[in-house]
Amino acid sequence: MKIQETEFENYGKCVRITNGILDVVVTIDFGPRIIFLGFSGHANVLYGDRERRYTLPRSKPENGTFYYYGGHRLWISPARASGFYPDNSPVVYSILSDSVSFLAPKQKTTEIQAGFEVMMGEDATDIMVIHTAKNCSKEARTFGLWPATMLPGGGVAVLPQNPDSSDALRPNRAVVLWPGTRIRDGRIFYGDRFLTVRHEAENGAPLKIGINNVLGWAAYVGREYTLMKRYVHNPQAAYPDFGSSCEICLKKDFAELESLSPLYRVEPGETIRHVENISLSHTRNCLNPTDEDDIAHYFETLQ
Repeated sequence: MKIQETEFENYGKCVRITNGILDVVVTIDFGPRIIFLGFSGHANVLYGDRERRYTLPRSKPENGTFYYYGGHRLWISPARASGFYPDNSPVVYSILSDSVSFLAPKQKTTEIQAGFEVMMGEDATDIMVIHTAKNCSKEARTFGLWPATMLPGGGVAVLPQNPDSSDALRPNRAVVLWPGTRIRDGRIFYGDRFLTVRHEAENGAPLKIGINNVLGWAAYVGREYTLMKRYVHNPQAAYPDFGSSCEICLKKDFAELESLSPLYRVEPGETIRHVENISLSHTRNCLNPTDEDDIAHYFETLQ
């Protein structure tokens, strides 16, 4: 694994990590953000907001403006204004034995310090991202971790439905819709085995949907690349957003693929973790987002 400081586009100082197969670039002038992820010598599979068009109007002026920037970020759940802390300050990074850690300053309003480590194997086409948040306050807090990955528009998000039907007396699937999302939105396909969401650039209607993703994976099939996230879903734990551990959000220019950790009671000085494995593959053919046999075959033959 080769690690070096570099300048990347208009994102300032960054750290580039590569094994010769995958390249990862992480911002250190702000964030942190994984601002580039892709095969070496190939295009970025992540969406980059170089014009800084996407901000959160709920950001408090005294704390600065929250910029999405693009790429992969970490938020604190459940969603509330204080959780969207503007992460515009320099990041401390450390080169460890098998990873690189990136730690943002403590947030003034929440007294939480968040960051992540990036691990990359020698011949791997995937990375492991270990997200962390420390309660630096003097009181116990309840919160969770919420990594979000911004991806270029034009693709299809795929979420697996819970196949467990062993207990017919209890529900096994939850589908959660945000305000403005139409249950009959044609971009959403509700299948028995999969739920898919298509990004359409010409359709700017709001859309955000979440599920209790007990199988712990989600994918985004783009024109050239397929990105897959894997994580652990704990069926005994409490999750935010009516039990959601995976969410999809569409904007005009991009789609967001999000996983969520359980909600934890975090004691003063305690740190919680949430791990994602993010893998890349070349998209070899078109995916029919309303044909469940085609979807199943696509992912069976992906690797």
